Amino acid sequence: MITISISYSIHQMIKNELDIKRRKAMDEAEAKKADLYQRFPRLGEIEDEIHSAGFRYNKAILMGTVPAGSAVDELSDTIEELRKEREHILSSNGYPADYLKPEFECSKCSDTGIISSSSGEGDTLCICYRQLLLDHLYNNSNLCISGNEGFASFNTDLYPDEPDEKRYGIKKSPRRQIIGILEDCRQFTENFSDPEVKNLLFCGPTGTGKTFMAGCIAMELMKAGHTVLYFTAPALFNTIYEYRYKSGNNDEWDPSAYRNILETELLIIDDLGTEAPTATRYSELLSILDSRISNDTHRPRKTIISTNIDLRSLFEYYDERIVSRITGGFDIYRFAGDDIRSILR
Repeated sequence: MITISISYSIHQMIKNELDIKRRKAMDEAEAKKADLYQRFPRLGEIEDEIHSAGFRYNKAILMGTVPAGSAVDELSDTIEELRKEREHILSSNGYPADYLKPEFECSKCSDTGIISSSSGEGDTLCICYRQLLLDHLYNNSNLCISGNEGFASFNTDLYPDEPDEKRYGIKKSPRRQIIGILEDCRQFTENFSDPEVKNLLFCGPTGTGKTFMAGCIAMELMKAGHTVLYFTAPALFNTIYEYRYKSGNNDEWDPSAYRNILETELLIIDDLGTEAPTATRYSELLSILDSRISNDTHRPRKTIISTNIDLRSLFEYYDERIVSRITGGFDIYRFAGDDIRSILR
């Protein structure tokens, strides 16, 4: 659910969810009114009088029979007296003063998802809407990274602070290395929509945080409303295979999974190099990279690739066209350190 039309569908689903919540609150409020108005008829009369007063004074203002200022003051006084009477009836019978008001799940926006600006600067999305959007984006991202809340979850203290070039393959300490990578990844998210910002390639041994870092970036971007799609390399190529060889023979086949690979704003390809090596798969990968790089203009089409294969082997593993795309369109980061998963056990 990543293409422009499907992104619209996500927003439509959220709107529908909010409409259902709002309607439920309104229906429950109406049921309360029907019950209490039957038991205490004066409550119904008060509501009618409030509506009647508003209509009467609005008509008077339009016809010019009373000054607007005095009409407003008189209307406010009348309505205030009626509200006090209603509150007295409710409280004297054991009900809270706001009992007849709809109980919306979100008190900030009354389950509309929109907060209107009092300064006239335009409406803004409520935090409840943003949370629903994040939930939908996460559910459609294929990400399964428990406890990842973004960059705040990334712990650089898990990386050794002492340099050991023989052991880690870099001259600086793994901690100093990862702190620099983390800062660059922050810059990547902050400037995500800039076509000049390159894609990212993470390489390094197993357990050094490549996948988790990609997940941190994904979470930060989803919080900002960007679409994200995660695949391991084998799963990516299987999806492509199914699209190429099954969609043409099956009228019920949904091609959106393949379109999403091309059109999601961030595509994460994890564990590149673990897929079965075939010329067809190299061609497919090249086609995907070319399509995403060429379309990274009006809307972001960034890609993050992670691999456990060292760069020299990776460039021997894939043909020179793919190597050319990676070296030309990706910033390359080497992760180093001990296996974090064994440290956390």
